Amino acid sequence: MRNNRTQRSKSTLLTAPHEQGFTLLEIMVVVIVMGVMLSLVIPRLSELGEANLKQSARHLTGMIRFLHDEAQAKKAVFKLRFDVQGGRYWVEIFDEPSREFKRYHSDMTGEGSLSGQTSFRDVQAGSHPDDPSILFTPDGWVEQAFIHLKDGDDKPFTLIVKPLMGDTELRDGYVEAQ
Repeated sequence: MRNNRTQRSKSTLLTAPHEQGFTLLEIMVVVIVMGVMLSLVIPRLSELGEANLKQSARHLTGMIRFLHDEAQAKKAVFKLRFDVQGGRYWVEIFDEPSREFKRYHSDMTGEGSLSGQTSFRDVQAGSHPDDPSILFTPDGWVEQAFIHLKDGDDKPFTLIVKPLMGDTELRDGYVEAQ
């Protein structure tokens, strides 16, 4: 009996090469399933760039609100300074004895950078176009600023910093200072 099974197995193996491979129907099903999966995934990839941009905008907004409050609490002048080409930003405080701004370090104000492929186009603030920075004073005043960002697809966005309360607003497109 064992010999018969072995012979049947051998004969099945001998005929198997004629039945190997995929049918056209199986290949079409796989291609259709992959197409459906890609159609669901590809739109999400563009959302990743926008998610990085929104994360960067939220972090900048948090930093601006913090500096608005910190300037009033410490009765000091702060500056949020930008490295436009490097995609970085940091905080400086005005040092009365030396009459200059110096790097300010605290748990909330380390050097920040933009997320993912988000980058700065430019920063327009006050009357100092060559010094991309935003000024915060002890009386609660925040310098109006237009922080122009772009995502990985070069789509422009503008983070508008409103004076007085330091509120921000993120808008699609490149919004010019008025």
